[in-house]
Amino acid sequence: VHNGDPMTDPDYDNGMAPYISGYPSGLVDRGVDIDPGNFKQDFLQRIVVNPNGIITNGAELNGNILKVSLTVNIQNSLSGNYKLACVLVEDSVTGTATSYYQSNSYSGGASGSLIDVDGTDWANMPSNVPASQMIYRHVARSVAPGFMGESLTSNTFITGDTETICFEFTLDPSWNQSQIHIVGMFIDDNNQIDNASSSDITTATNTGLNPSCATTSIGIELNGPDIINIYPNPANDK
Repeated sequence: VHNGDPMTDPDYDNGMAPYISGYPSGLVDRGVDIDPGNFKQDFLQRIVVNPNGIITNGAELNGNILKVSLTVNIQNSLSGNYKLACVLVEDSVTGTATSYYQSNSYSGGASGSLIDVDGTDWANMPSNVPASQMIYRHVARSVAPGFMGESLTSNTFITGDTETICFEFTLDPSWNQSQIHIVGMFIDDNNQIDNASSSDITTATNTGLNPSCATTSIGIELNGPDIINIYPNPANDK
């Protein structure tokens, strides 16, 4: 989630703000504010917790209109205000403008160490990393319907229940669709992430949009005097 650069999504940025003390910060499943260097430790603690719901992503792409269905399958009986949110993230984002430079709080090591997945030690990078050296991973492009998600239709569920919520996005032409992932988030009664899903657009479209999210046209046959009345009758031009 970005702040103060061309990759910022205001809905996501503003939604994160009450949870963190500033950037760079990290949340795992929307838990407590941590340094991004602690992601691994927090992730390993959370990944062993059995989820209450498993999400299936479905999609339909027409031009730059992406329709998404998130279907959650309930694993345990539960109650409360559970929600679903859908996020689009784009991997391997680059830019050439100075606004794509990266402020690096770890430069020099005074703020601790942050070792990237490719082995880069950010303590050895400059405090303002040039855009030419930056490849931004998994940039949050949009969150729908908002940071807090959309409530499911019921507050009580039993094992085996399913529920689907539909979302629609307009893809920016500058985004690389082959690098877009659809991320579903099952949000619990404490507004933490119970479980998530992730699939690229091709995989989601192969799964298919849930039929409940399909746009349908209903034809109404007007074939009798009792179906429709015109007033005044006879009518002239109106």
